[in-house]
Amino acid sequence: MKNTFYFDNASTSYPKFERFYRETMALYENYGVNFSRNSSSKSKDAKSIKENLIKNIMNIFATKNEVILNSSATFSLNEIILGLDYTNIKTVYISPFEHNSVYRVLKKITKEKKIDLKILKFSGFNLDFENMKLQFMSKKPDLIICNHASNVFGNILPIKDIFEEGKKYNAITILDATQTGGVLDFTEISTSSDFIVFAGHKNLYGPSGIGGYIYNKKISLKPLLYGGTGINSEDEDMPEELPERFEAGSPNILGIIGLKISTDELLKIGIENIKNKKQKNIRDLYDLLEEYSYDLKILSDRENNVGVISIEANDYTPQELENIFNDGGIITRRGLHCAPLAHKHMETDKNGTLRLSVGYFNDEEDLDKLGEVLESIF
Repeated sequence: MKNTFYFDNASTSYPKFERFYRETMALYENYGVNFSRNSSSKSKDAKSIKENLIKNIMNIFATKNEVILNSSATFSLNEIILGLDYTNIKTVYISPFEHNSVYRVLKKITKEKKIDLKILKFSGFNLDFENMKLQFMSKKPDLIICNHASNVFGNILPIKDIFEEGKKYNAITILDATQTGGVLDFTEISTSSDFIVFAGHKNLYGPSGIGGYIYNKKISLKPLLYGGTGINSEDEDMPEELPERFEAGSPNILGIIGLKISTDELLKIGIENIKNKKQKNIRDLYDLLEEYSYDLKILSDRENNVGVISIEANDYTPQELENIFNDGGIITRRGLHCAPLAHKHMETDKNGTLRLSVGYFNDEEDLDKLGEVLESIF
């Protein structure tokens, strides 16, 4: 019998794969050295683990572009947005569903440079494609940054349509795939994405403190951090070689080992199977919540959903509802979820929402317990 019933996978997936728990520390005991600072056999073994992780990432995101590893998706978005050359970037387009790791960085840039920040028009979760075409014709896009799926409402954005239209104007494209990496197929969008940002601790089922991005090296980019890389130590400037140019400081070997193990398991199961299980879980969750539609307002769609449902209750604030669920052993999340722009768009910015997000490991026992607590409330 479970002690807790976890519905906060959009924050961090839990639990992880059993092999992740069993083998990460064991491998770290044997190979937890810096892979770029000496030529020992242990260092070479650690480097091999990193190389295999990069192969897994390239497989998951259907890309042949460079993989840069760092501490998080937030670090990645800061490095990309702050590191671009804005000489020819005058107009930036975003969706109304962007996370603060994009929006706050862009607000900083707009204060420092003469940039016109525009938001693509959506009606609810639906892109107004014809309006976007007119926007692009009126003011050509130099940079487009889009969330692949909202961390608040779970809706999957039509990235292929947006990016391919943007590429007609040679726009630089950045995809925030923190909620979708390891769940969706990237085959049709990887070629039109100059940068794809990922987080290790969400749907890749790895640890916190490890993430990164896919990088089209044809785009000029300055590093966010400067320091030692293990190569060309005599040079005053950061090396031009990749990925070392963006890997200042000692790497997170423990995180690399953990993420390598988790992506091994993910690929063994198969991304399509992961997706199917999550889709079943989100449909079952939606159906359960719909039984209480007189008392709850479901703000997310049942279909085209990466695994996140936001709700409001008629007689409870999101905070009160979260506390009731916590008392029943059910872990959820309430508030604005670091995405106030999305709440403003959906008119939920006064109190935020209560968010329930499923993962691969949710099962009938989780839903049964949730049903018991809902029945006791309503």
